[in-house]
Amino acid sequence: MDAAKLDTFRRQLLRQRETLFREAAAVEADLQEIVDDRESEFEEAAQEERTARFLTRLDDRSKAELQEIDAALRRIADGGYGTCTRCRQPIPLRRLAALPATSHCRRCAEEVERGLPVQSVPGRPA
Repeated sequence: MDAAKLDTFRRQLLRQRETLFREAAAVEADLQEIVDDRESEFEEAAQEERTARFLTRLDDRSKAELQEIDAALRRIADGGYGTCTRCRQPIPLRRLAALPATSHCRRCAEEVERGLPVQSVPGRPA
């Protein structure tokens, strides 16, 4: 992959990373507001608890996405970006454009989701 494309993906990943940090700060502020309002009526407190659980799950997804972005940035720095970490084949540019943090080609991503081990991929290097 040429340097210009790599730089485009790097900038896109950095923008996504910054957006996640801003969202995490907003989630933290929302959670703090919920904690501050804990002395409300029982029904309102139950709604706030559901909201807090939702925000925590959202935060967990954000953390996972942040880890994927950081791993992609490391692959760019190490020269491995754009290569599937499972089968070592090139990841199509269209897939990278849609999912710049992806570490797998479409086929391997589907197999990972189904729980297939690396050894179950005949004819492809591990």
